[in-house]
Amino acid sequence: MTAVKKKFTTEVDYNKSTKACPACASECEKINKRVNNRKLSEIKTKEVPHILKVFNF
Repeated sequence: MTAVKKKFTTEVDYNKSTKACPACASECEKINKRVNNRKLSEIKTKEVPHILKVFNF
């Protein structure tokens, strides 16, 4: 009988992965919503700390 080795999330190297970890993916989605398809030159300096605030605990 051959055992099938399952790949656990702790064994996934996200540095070489095409997908982000769930926590990072949700934070990236929040940043995308804050930027709202604007060019970097259209973002005001006062907005930058709020936009780049990651993992708000």
